[in-house]
Amino acid sequence: MNFSPPKAEVLNHATESIVSACKTTFTDNLECITLKGSAIKGDFIQGYSDFDFHVFIKPEAMDGEKNPKLKYAILFQKAIGDITPKDFGASQFQIYFINSKKYPRNWVAPVKGTYRILWGNLPPIAKERSDLAYLRSARQSLSHVSDDKQMLIRRFVDKPNPGVPAVVRLLGVTVKSHMYSVAILATSKPKTVLRSKLNELISIVEEEIRSKEHLCRFFEYICDWSKIHENHDYARDAFGEGIEVLDEIACWVRRAT
Repeated sequence: MNFSPPKAEVLNHATESIVSACKTTFTDNLECITLKGSAIKGDFIQGYSDFDFHVFIKPEAMDGEKNPKLKYAILFQKAIGDITPKDFGASQFQIYFINSKKYPRNWVAPVKGTYRILWGNLPPIAKERSDLAYLRSARQSLSHVSDDKQMLIRRFVDKPNPGVPAVVRLLGVTVKSHMYSVAILATSKPKTVLRSKLNELISIVEEEIRSKEHLCRFFEYICDWSKIHENHDYARDAFGEGIEVLDEIACWVRRAT
């Protein structure tokens, strides 16, 4: 599978822009900024993948676990409002703000090798957990596969052609999340799995769920992301393959329980 990670200078420019905006907005309330996901692991797909940032903020500047207070939200949006993720080859900048004293419920802490610290020090709440925590989270995630499939079909069915790529992209994010869960439970090696690149993950999951090549074909469609936007039949075919994958995973879950 062909990946297209951003060049170092492009990635540096993007991350420097976000770090600068965070420092300007949150000043002394800022504790740590990390970049995680495909841009770190090397399985980035131009136009499809995100730059995923976790920004840890002191409780004084937060409204709950994941939202900055309104004044900071406005300041931060103003600071990044002129930055266009597509100029860096990314679908979007996915920026999660996290209370540095209270990790979000139903999240599991990141594993070393899946993120890079851009600024500050990772707070204690984000330290790696035991394997058991990641196994438990994987089981919980897979309990929602069928519901996720139905939700995605509802989002797809009434979209005009230009709206289909966004649903295909959401489907890709959903499929990938469940793939990690399958591989974690299949191998009982969650930290190794979470460090794996997409092509390694596909190999594990295809064998485990006995996929009829739907999984590989779905990501082959995704890797030609510009065609998803240009060819509506191609986008519909991609959507169909991704839904077949969720069906296969749901069947695997039923067999395993």
